[in-house]
Amino acid sequence: MNLKGKIAIVTGAASGIGKETAIELAKRGCTPVLVDINEAKLGEALVPVLNHAHDATAELCDISNAAKIKQLVQKANERYGRIDILINNAGIMIVKFFEETSQEEFDRQMAVNFYGGVNLIRAVLPIMEKQGKGVIINVASVGGRLVVPGTAVYAASKAAFQGFSESLYFELKDKGIHVGIILPGGTRTGIFDDSNTKLGKYYQSQSKTPPIVAARAIRQAIEKERFVTITPSSYKLLIEAHDFFPGLFSKQLLNRLRPYFK
Repeated sequence: MNLKGKIAIVTGAASGIGKETAIELAKRGCTPVLVDINEAKLGEALVPVLNHAHDATAELCDISNAAKIKQLVQKANERYGRIDILINNAGIMIVKFFEETSQEEFDRQMAVNFYGGVNLIRAVLPIMEKQGKGVIINVASVGGRLVVPGTAVYAASKAAFQGFSESLYFELKDKGIHVGIILPGGTRTGIFDDSNTKLGKYYQSQSKTPPIVAARAIRQAIEKERFVTITPSSYKLLIEAHDFFPGLFSKQLLNRLRPYFK
């Protein structure tokens, strides 16, 4: 898809991958609608986007709320007359062992990481089907494939999102709607900022890839209508090691992380 003149909803756009994606799309002639729950950072993120897309907007929305999602999509469609691209990027992670995770924390992660994206797709599909064209990019995670301790709920939500997205790819292809899946790994975002465990701080220290790398991968996935993108590409080797040598991989991972369990 040529990005020039297109309208794109980008969730989790106040920082990290979402913010960089909105800027990246705007530079290519796209008009992004930035969506996030953090009002202060959302306003800050809009400023550099407006330098390239003068009609871009920012919308405050908790995507765990299905009613708010419907209002958001309706408002964007009424303003621009179309929605060409949806980028489901918003996500949260609570680094805790499962037995220490409350039901509220479990439900919140699933609501944002999985159901939020699903409900956004439900809301935009009728618009894209009427247009006969559209692109949906779902940001899953390498963390849904290479699962590490303390991320059981996050991994489950991202694995579910990937499986859901793969089925959707086949269901919508003949309707002119492309579904792409992005699996970022080790990206330097704010997802670990609220972690107060040794394990969470360790994961944060290992997440060194700039978010612009994932943003460019998302932009290319839209332009070239790619199905699955792993970014950075070095994670492909880790996934292959995990799949072909699961016992050895798991043993080495456990030995490496045990010191951070307490």
